[in-house]
Amino acid sequence: MDFSFNAENFRTLLHTAVANHLGELTADTEAEQSPEQLLAAMEKAIDVMERADSDAKAKGGEAVLSEAEISEIGDYALSLLESIVDRVEAASGHQNRDLSRLAIPVSLWIARHGGRINRLELVVNSLAAWANELHNTQQIAELAHVIRELIDATSDQIRQDLEQTNPMRPWRIINLNYSIMATRSHNPALMDEAFSVLVKNLPQDARDFFREGMQQMDLVGYPEEVREVVERYDRMWGADSTLH
Repeated sequence: MDFSFNAENFRTLLHTAVANHLGELTADTEAEQSPEQLLAAMEKAIDVMERADSDAKAKGGEAVLSEAEISEIGDYALSLLESIVDRVEAASGHQNRDLSRLAIPVSLWIARHGGRINRLELVVNSLAAWANELHNTQQIAELAHVIRELIDATSDQIRQDLEQTNPMRPWRIINLNYSIMATRSHNPALMDEAFSVLVKNLPQDARDFFREGMQQMDLVGYPEEVREVVERYDRMWGADSTLH
């Protein structure tokens, strides 16, 4: 599976996902921007991202834009995509998986150009929905690696995790899903990485996660090498030990 940003593919997927709803969208006269304006703005954002890719490639992969510039471009593209998704889903009355999923390549573009991700909700929801469709352990592992890239590129403001009373906050969900996907991959090394990240980023959730993980080992019947990793972390953090 290739999650990377490709301008040509992105444009095709975007317009295909929107095409069937364009008539419904046009009828919304209360919106600040028309569908055509939103799509035109997104086209410009795609052009900028494509040019940054081309310039970086010409310089052998060397960064041509600053972290702040990449973050700003990516934030703008994600903001536009969120608006388009909201309009399409409001008009159609149901979720548009293909359109929402475009948040993944945009977020990866930010991460791979050295920017910081300031908008997590759309990409986190898209990743979770995709994860539910996968059963092949190799594909699950590939998606887990993508999740790790996005976690590492998340902005410091989100990492502060100030809204801990909200269990559905994107920062919590993406970290939990990383560990879940790693476990489902049956890859002990990947599990070790994910569990270490979980303990660091969500210490308040780690204990319950490993306890529940042990229950799943019995219910689902995971391979022994997978069970061993969960048992080890449960011994370290699942008991009433101190989590920092």
